[in-house]
Order: sequence, then C-alpha cells, then structure tokens
Amino acid sequence: MTIKKGDLLELVIESLASGGQGLARLNSLVIFVRDALPGDKVKAKIVKTKSSFAEAELIDLIQASPDRVTPRCSHFGTCGGCQWQNLDYLRQLEYKTLQVKEALEHIAGFAASPLLPALPAQEIYFYRNKMEFSFSSDLEGRLILGLHLAGRFDQVFDLEACFLQSEISNQIVQRVKTFCREKRLSVYDLKSYTGLLRFLVIKQAHNSGEVMVNIVTQAGDASELKILAEKLVKEFPMVKSMVRNINTKKAQIAIGEKEEVLAGRSFIVERIGAFQFQISANSFFQSNSSQAEKLYSLATRFAQPGPQDTVLDLYSGTGTISFFLAQKAGRILGIESNPQTVEDAQKNARLNRIENCHFICSEAKDYLALALLRKEEFNAVLVDPPRSGLHPQVIENLIRLSPPKIIYVSCNPATLARDMKMLCESAYSLEKIQPLDMFPHTYHIETVSQLLRNT
Repeated sequence: MTIKKGDLLELVIESLASGGQGLARLNSLVIFVRDALPGDKVKAKIVKTKSSFAEAELIDLIQASPDRVTPRCSHFGTCGGCQWQNLDYLRQLEYKTLQVKEALEHIAGFAASPLLPALPAQEIYFYRNKMEFSFSSDLEGRLILGLHLAGRFDQVFDLEACFLQSEISNQIVQRVKTFCREKRLSVYDLKSYTGLLRFLVIKQAHNSGEVMVNIVTQAGDASELKILAEKLVKEFPMVKSMVRNINTKKAQIAIGEKEEVLAGRSFIVERIGAFQFQISANSFFQSNSSQAEKLYSLATRFAQPGPQDTVLDLYSGTGTISFFLAQKAGRILGIESNPQTVEDAQKNARLNRIENCHFICSEAKDYLALALLRKEEFNAVLVDPPRSGLHPQVIENLIRLSPPKIIYVSCNPATLARDMKMLCESAYSLEKIQPLDMFPHTYHIETVSQLLRNT
C-alpha cells in the first residue's frame, strides 16, 4: 500500500520511538505519531513521507491506551516541553529503560547487557531549577512571554503556568509580562532584527530557594529594566540576583556577550550534598538538583575510588562530580574546554575548601594525547560528554591510556551505545549500566555506566 501526505489512516500504536512519538506499522512501513501511546487505536493524518518511514499527527483517539492519564498542564499538546505528561509515570520509566536497552542492542550489538531498571525521580512536577522563556508578539502585536510550540522554534505561545518550575517562578513570569506590557517595551523581531526583549531565564536553587532572574535583550536603554528589578526584589525576597545579558547577535540564544547586574548579586548559591555551588547566569548546572545528587553519588559509587587513587574527570564542568569523587579519592584532575566554566569550578573548589581537585582548561582529546606522552596513570577515568558523545580520538586515547575503570555518564542512549561498541570491542567490558530519570514527562534519560578493563 502506497501512502501519501494527507492520507487518513487507522493505526494501532505498538511502542514508543526514541524521540517520544508513538510508533505504528503499516505493512513494513514505520509511522511515527506524535502524542500517541502504546495501546492507542488512533485516526492519524500523514504529514511527511520518506522511503522507510512516515510521520503523522493524531486526529482522533478511537480507543485509549490503559496507560493514558489526564495531563496536569493545560498547555500539553501545544507546548514542546513535555511529550509524556499523558503517560502513567511508572510506564514512563519502563519505556526509558527500554530505550536504553534497544540502543545497546541495535547500535552497540549487545545481545544482553547488565542494564538495571531506571531510577525514578523524587519529584515529577516542579523539579526544574532553570526555565527559559521567549518574548514574542501575537497576531495583534501584543507582547507575549512563554515557550515554543511543539516542533516550532519560530513560534511562541503565551504561558499561563508551567508545572515543571516552582510556583514563585510562575509568578515572576506573569509579573515580568505585565510590567513589559504596561511599559510597552519592544520585542526582538526575528526578521528585522530590531526590538529589545529576547528571553527571560529563571534559575531557582532547589535547596537554598534563592532565585536569579536573567533578562536577555538586544542592546539599548535598560532604565525600565532597573525599575523592574527593584519591583521584583521587593515583591519576591527570594530573588537574590537580577541580571541583564546583552545579545547583539542574530542567533536566538539566551546568552549575552555582556552582562549587567540590575539588582543583588551576579550569582545564586545552590547546595548539592555537602557542597555549595555559585551559579551564574551562563554557567551550566544540572536542571534537576535533587536527581543531580543521586547521579553524582551513583557515579562515585561506580568509580569506587580509594584514598590513594587519582581520578581523571573529563568534561568536568563546574566541578560537581569532581567534588563528590574528592571525598573518597586522593586526587581529582578535571578537564574542561570552557574557560569560564573552569573558573567557576576553581571558585567552587575554594568555596568548599577542597584542596585535592585541580582543573585544567583543555579539550579532552588534547589532554589525553598529552597524558599519553607524559605516561600519566589514572586509577579511573570519568567521562560526562555532551549529547554528541565522545570524539573518536578521545575513545582511541582512552583505550591507549588503559585505566582499570571507566565511568561513563550519558544523556543520550544512541551516542552512548555507539561509544560503548568501540570501547568494548577489545579493551573493556560493560559491567553495569544504571538509567536515572532526570526529566519526568519527557523522553530524556540519563545513564551511568561502569566499564572494567579486560585482563
């Protein structure tokens, strides 16, 4: 049967794809259906066709899956933030574990793997410590502030409330929106590249409660924003920092080349485990603080460092995992390519009086090449790369460095499986892999893996 764009089909959803869509089959053709769940019988409209698959939108739910639940958020289905808020949480965990299993089977070629069930999140709502909102205009030209429509990076809907951030953050979003409307502040236009307001980023430390409000703008007069800062600090005592990031580039990113403090400090303080971290507007920090502590503790447990051990932490960021390892190990060497992030890590080490952590600004592949020349030895190497995974040269040099143990923290099952295949072809064996849910109601899953050198 040949299908084309616009066709209406009745489909039974079999499973969930790695991108979170429902997966159905028509003869040998795979069809991805957004917002559909396994067990659903649906009427769907084909919106895209390729040689081996098609994409469809859900038109009518003929028979609902027993795993369907009522989404808490009124924006669900419109917003691109949550894909699985309509799926029972225990089933979310099962599908996240399955996602890792299938990646290891199909990409790495592991017929069987020491995969453990995904660890649940402590909180499935109000768990995010950072949210990024976009300014835009509606069809009448009225300022709106919200999130992107699902699949559309050029369209924003006006937010009522988001159940992933705290209630204080929701209130701040509404206050900022009201103020900007009253003052008739201009919104940055993606076509003319004019206008002031671009993004609103809110960070709230989970354990201290401190809030940072970061408003990202084009260059221009900021006098009204200083009035806004005074109002927010007065109304919300937990707002300890309000900053303005100035982004004069065309690229729509919530990071500026220049930063101004409008009120309070330039950072907030978060506590994870026994450690404090200063979080600035542009520094990276895990978006779920309570699950981050579980992640770092798990990585430390898998590494099992002793008091005489030296551990190499590649992609060390602001030093979060390094500090947890430092409680057990003799020496930690962190490698991070971003100079500002290295400064933050060094600052956090001083803040926590940690003397056995050292941080170097370098690309991971370059440092490993240098370590091989110097014949350096490490008892364990921890890697926590971006979603793109490890550079092939990093894998090659890791195998040549030959540490007894590698701990791999990943946020992408596909690139994890790709890298595992290379590491385990001859040099290492995968001993255990633990998925951890950092982002309930999304298809994203973190994993911590332990690899041991073959003897």
